[in-house]
Amino acid sequence: MVHVTPLLLKSRAISDEQAASKIGTFFPLINDKLLNIIQLKSTYFEHKQDLILAGINQKTNEISGISFENAVDLRENLQYLKYLLFPFIVLLLIAILSPNVLVAPTKRIVQFNKSFEPQAPFQFNVSDTEFIAFRNEDFKFQVELTGKSYPEDVYMVSEGRRLKLKNPEGQNYFYTFEKVQHSRQFELEAAGYSSSTYTLKVVNRPQIQQFDVLLQFPIYLYKQAERISNAGNLQIPEGTEIKWFFNVSHADSVWFSFKDDSIEHPARTKDSGIFEYERSFYADNSYEVILKNAYGSNNEKLLYKIDVLPDKYPKISVEQIQDTIAFRQLVLGGSLRDDYGLTDLKLFYKIIGENNQKPEKYNSIDIDIDRSKAAQSYYFTWNIQKLKLQNGDQLEYFLQVRDNDGISGPKPSRTPVFQLKLPEKKQIKEQIEGSTKSTENQIDKSLQEAKELKENLEELESRMKGKKKMSWEDEQLLKKVMEQKENIEQEISKLQQQFEQNQQMRDRFDPEKDKRIEEKVEQLQELMEELLDEETKKLYEELEKLLQENSDPEQLQEMIEELNFKEENLEKELERTLELFKRMKFEYKLDEVIEETQSLEEQQEDLAEKNENKEGDTENLEKKQQELNESFEELEKDIEELQNLNQDLKNPELMQSTQEEQEEIKELQKEALEQMQKGKHKKSSQSQKDAAQKMRQMNQKMQQMQASMEMMQMQENLDDLRDILDNLLKLSFDEEELMKEFRKVNQTDPRFIELSQNQLKLRDDAQIVEDSLMSLAKRVFQISSFVTREVGDMNRNMDDAVEAIKERRKAVAVGKQQYVMTSINNLALLLDDVMNQMQQAMADAMGNPRPGDQKQQSLPSMIELQKRLSQQIQELKRSGKQGRQLSEELARMAAEQERLRKAMEEMNQKLKNQNRNGQGGLEDVIDKMEENEIDLVNKRLTENTIKRQQDILTRLLEAEKAMREQQLDKERKGETARDYSREIPEAFEEYIKQKEKEIELLKTIPPKLNPYYKEQVNQYFERLEK
Repeated sequence: MVHVTPLLLKSRAISDEQAASKIGTFFPLINDKLLNIIQLKSTYFEHKQDLILAGINQKTNEISGISFENAVDLRENLQYLKYLLFPFIVLLLIAILSPNVLVAPTKRIVQFNKSFEPQAPFQFNVSDTEFIAFRNEDFKFQVELTGKSYPEDVYMVSEGRRLKLKNPEGQNYFYTFEKVQHSRQFELEAAGYSSSTYTLKVVNRPQIQQFDVLLQFPIYLYKQAERISNAGNLQIPEGTEIKWFFNVSHADSVWFSFKDDSIEHPARTKDSGIFEYERSFYADNSYEVILKNAYGSNNEKLLYKIDVLPDKYPKISVEQIQDTIAFRQLVLGGSLRDDYGLTDLKLFYKIIGENNQKPEKYNSIDIDIDRSKAAQSYYFTWNIQKLKLQNGDQLEYFLQVRDNDGISGPKPSRTPVFQLKLPEKKQIKEQIEGSTKSTENQIDKSLQEAKELKENLEELESRMKGKKKMSWEDEQLLKKVMEQKENIEQEISKLQQQFEQNQQMRDRFDPEKDKRIEEKVEQLQELMEELLDEETKKLYEELEKLLQENSDPEQLQEMIEELNFKEENLEKELERTLELFKRMKFEYKLDEVIEETQSLEEQQEDLAEKNENKEGDTENLEKKQQELNESFEELEKDIEELQNLNQDLKNPELMQSTQEEQEEIKELQKEALEQMQKGKHKKSSQSQKDAAQKMRQMNQKMQQMQASMEMMQMQENLDDLRDILDNLLKLSFDEEELMKEFRKVNQTDPRFIELSQNQLKLRDDAQIVEDSLMSLAKRVFQISSFVTREVGDMNRNMDDAVEAIKERRKAVAVGKQQYVMTSINNLALLLDDVMNQMQQAMADAMGNPRPGDQKQQSLPSMIELQKRLSQQIQELKRSGKQGRQLSEELARMAAEQERLRKAMEEMNQKLKNQNRNGQGGLEDVIDKMEENEIDLVNKRLTENTIKRQQDILTRLLEAEKAMREQQLDKERKGETARDYSREIPEAFEEYIKQKEKEIELLKTIPPKLNPYYKEQVNQYFERLEK
């Protein structure tokens, strides 16, 4: 102790001042500065003066850069290491040879609160050292015993329970904790020995609480996004983006694994427990959702399938109606269908020329559709007239629809390619002639059936007289009459359709026909439409009703008598229709001959120039001349047919013969061909020019003949109408006077018989008026069917009046006479209107010539009318008429001269507009016409008047000659296409109505059907179409 005490004392700690002194000694730079700082610090704690604190800071700054670590010398301790070497070697040998000697005691010292049992002859080797179980799931662990000896059984001891482990084989044991709910501790026990304590930790497996799927469809579908809950198997359109939202528990991450790759894709964490993932799909796929946490993943596999519906090709069906009559329009219609929507519908077409000249590209026309509808009907009326197709051209076309595929681009579907071929010129002519002949035959057939019906009605009327009861034969004849009437109605309907088709064809291939003929066509068509009147139809319906009711024969007889009168009118109207149709046919043929002559003349002139200039191959020129020779032969046949048509008219026209010109033309053409074959181009060219000149002369001759015939016919018709009106007015006055006399006379008065004779005479006069009017009606298209029916009513009432007079029924006779007066007055008004129309038509004919012949057509017409007026003036001067009769004739002639003067002024104005007002001296002609007009109005018929008439004729002939000379040098003018109204034929309208019904049906389809039900709807409509 005596020796140790100094060491202990020495080891005591030194004070701060001592340490500061030693440091000052070791560091000369510090000296006593550190000691002064310690002393100042002690003083500062006692007095708290700022001056002391400033002194401390100053001295601290002075020694702040000195390192005090260098004051300690650690190398002095190295000399003691040699004493530790031997103990370290001993411990190392024990650890290597018998580590338990060191580990066991150490373990017991460390785990002082744990009990340690005596060492067993065997050991418990547990397979699972972590002992982690998932809640509500079974946990199984295995134990293997190793050692020198083994127990018979092994037990698990936990929570006061001792349970035996199962021993399937050897020293392997296992135990299963079923549906673990909470953590627990347990031990293993065998043969009195226990294992250490094990802890079974219970954790939660990751789970899905709920998940939503947001389907974001491609933009082109115009479909709102859909949100679906807890549905993993999906059927979606191609290109749809799927966005998953998983609400999970006890999961740290969510992963997606897809069939088309082997990569696990992590979902993003959005909120606490919410994971997101999105992907677009263009093909079928399947996927698995994997949930993970620190202890594991989801127990059961979450496998789902995605069916992708590809955007299919659209479907198109087409039905069409081709206008093969007039070739004006096509109607195309059908249905369009797609799974999602449509982009457009186009009509593609190209025109293949007569010589198979086929353009490379198609033209296209857009057809309006509703893009928002996936299924719809369409129809399109295509005005093919705008394509200006020529004879022999072929139109090739098809329809194409495209869907609205926004992924791969719009996909097209097409209809088959269709063709529509226009007939060639010769075929058109044959078709028109065939249609015209068929129409004429149909009129004649209807007329013959009407005559037969009329005969049967007359027979039935005769059989029914005096009968109180109808016999079986009478009933059968009456039924036959009704069947005949039904057949006639069908035949007339067929006639109307044929006539309309014939006119459509003519309008299509002869759009520049004469306006006057066009007006006649319209009037004839109106006449045909009035052949079947509603009144007659109602009468037959009443007759059928009476027959079924077994009515009184007298009532049936009255009905039959009325029908007999109606059918007589129908027969007359059909006869008139047939005659007017023949006249129109003649006029069409005359126009056709004139046009064909002009066309041949132009072709011959053109060929002569090519031959003279040696343009083209000689063989081709000869072939062309041969074709012109054959064409002229066809023209001769047409002229012969024209003459036959004229002779077929009840009042034939005065046609001039062109036989001499025809023979000369044929001879010149023959010479031209022979000279060409001999290589004499100059002579052949001259012959061709001469032939063209002769054709031109023949054409002008026919044009003048046409104008002359028309004006003479119009004047003759107008004169006849005036005579009819005069006779009608005289008949009206006489009937009125007779009716007044009948009212005064007594039935027993001898004058009653005299008046009866007068009524019979008036009946004869009325028949003459009717015959004259019916004859005129067969030439004048303006006379409506109402006029002819009114004439029939007049004569019928006249017959009834005669019959009543015979029976001495005065009151009835006077009543019928009153009806006669009404009919006469109606007729007078109607015919006066017809006369005004005819006068206007004549004025138009003089002032508005035919298309393509404006100068040559009007002037000859006015020359003819002026010549006739001059003759009438001379005849009136020689006649010696006076008084009222002279005044009426002069007034009529003055009006006629006024119409001619106004027509001449209009023509002169047109010539001025064309810088041709000086030719022919038309101003002088107009002045002379006005002077004569004044003379006629003032009732002056002098030699000067007649001389001026001759001067007028001379001037007009000079003007005609000058115009004809200039006509030889006129240039060919282009034709202007006519604008036809786009009227839809009745058959087309029915088709359109049907398609509109389909559209209405399609509107009932819910727009938000899922793809499966949409497909079912489409299949349903396809079955309907079949």
